[in-house]
Amino acid sequence: MPLWLIYHPPTTFETASAKSALAETVTKLYAEFIPAFYVNVLFIPVSPDSFYVSGVARPSLAISSAEPGPDPIVPFIRVHISNIARTLPSPEAKARFLEAVDNVLKPHIEDVGYDWEYHIEETDRDLWKIQGFVPPPSGSDEEKVWAKQNKATKWEKL
Repeated sequence: MPLWLIYHPPTTFETASAKSALAETVTKLYAEFIPAFYVNVLFIPVSPDSFYVSGVARPSLAISSAEPGPDPIVPFIRVHISNIARTLPSPEAKARFLEAVDNVLKPHIEDVGYDWEYHIEETDRDLWKIQGFVPPPSGSDEEKVWAKQNKATKWEKL
């Protein structure tokens, strides 16, 4: 499962439509390769007095202690991506995925004028269950059944 945790100030991603638009774009990034229901996107608002970059609350009033550096008035979005269902097999695949993530996030974050950062971690697939089931092997016929049903169900090797 990809799990995207999007930490943001309450003044960003304020509407359901803004959240939905990004979540749908994230899901499309993966849906060609894995069942869509594997994709989870959580929007986690963090008040500025609990969100610090370089020791400065973001967003906050412009203060001299923030210089040099980014403008503290600009909201900062932090994205934590955990990939469990698949891992990236090569440096080239990792570079392509980073570019794809940039393309997903840019219209919703950078183009709106926010500062941003993300990281991606790959977790051991053997330590993952959905609805109490160990997921079928990657790319298997059983996983294709899950993708078609768009939910986890009991499965046996076909």
